[in-house]
Amino acid sequence: MIRIFNTILLILISFSSFSQSPEGTVGNWLMVFNQTRLTERWSIHAEAQYRSYEIKPNTEQLLLRAGVNYHINSTAYASIGYANVTNYAYDKEEFQGVQVYENRIWQQFLMRNNVGKVAFEHRYRLEQRWLNGTQDLYLDRIRYLLRATVPINKPKIEAKTIFVSLYDEIFVHFKDTPFDRNRFYVAAGYQFTPLVSLQLGYLAQTTNTSTKSYLQAALFYNLDFRKE
Repeated sequence: MIRIFNTILLILISFSSFSQSPEGTVGNWLMVFNQTRLTERWSIHAEAQYRSYEIKPNTEQLLLRAGVNYHINSTAYASIGYANVTNYAYDKEEFQGVQVYENRIWQQFLMRNNVGKVAFEHRYRLEQRWLNGTQDLYLDRIRYLLRATVPINKPKIEAKTIFVSLYDEIFVHFKDTPFDRNRFYVAAGYQFTPLVSLQLGYLAQTTNTSTKSYLQAALFYNLDFRKE
């Protein structure tokens, strides 16, 4: 397993070196996700994401998100929540401090289905965004994410499973120039237990002006308080 992880990580680093932003930088995102299941119908979502301008700690963005999920069935749920996003600015790699604060309300619908060994996830998200900086701004945005996850050493994702995951997500504004950004992501992961997994991956984020590369590490640590 360690050999496989090291090989995939080297491939991701090599890929990112050919996909750097025009400034020649590769950033990193460190992320922690949690879903705490309370009952058959209800759960709580929480996450924190630290996004860096480069591999070294040059803070670009800090995102904190929380929400409540209503589970329609075993393959679909709806959510509503709040996110706080702090964006930081740089001038020739010199840290300039906070550039924009963002308060965000979000709603989403997520459903999953399987085709053979491949697990698909469809996520539809609406966001109402209040940005406070040099110019206050309100924006509505819609996002669609399609993810595919493939187990490598087992027929399905369960404890002690090595897997590969990739997704593409498009962001659209409700305004004259609707395209906001697109994210393409590929990663290797390991499912330690049914509730805990780790992913190491590469993300390319494309906006109207450029494409920027990020290495990512994501820990998924869930809890389940339902009665047996």
